[in-house]
Amino acid sequence: MLRTTEDYLKTIYLLGRGTFGVRGVAIAEELGVSRPTVCIIVRRLEEDGYVTKNAEHEIFLTEQGREIAKSTLDRHQMLETLLVELGVDQKTAAEDACKMEHGVSRKSFQALKRLTEREDGT
Repeated sequence: MLRTTEDYLKTIYLLGRGTFGVRGVAIAEELGVSRPTVCIIVRRLEEDGYVTKNAEHEIFLTEQGREIAKSTLDRHQMLETLLVELGVDQKTAAEDACKMEHGVSRKSFQALKRLTEREDGT
């Protein structure tokens, strides 16, 4: 999966709190990109079945898009928490987790998750 796809889906999920529609301008502001760029990416996400738009041009995640967004967000949160627990400052941990969430394999992520769960006693 492309990093751009995951970033956009995660952003739409966060801005729309998982169920509400999101405007393209809000996505552009959040990601620091132009509105035309958002239009191009959202059109591709729509073609791929990850989002839909209503008559007011609000963007909604499909079930498939929501699953990817939640998975990406879960990876980000776990990785950020792990980095902070290892002594990395919050800002750096957030930035690095954003990069790592896209590159870590499912197998490695599950291993890291098991490690953090053992440390928490869960």
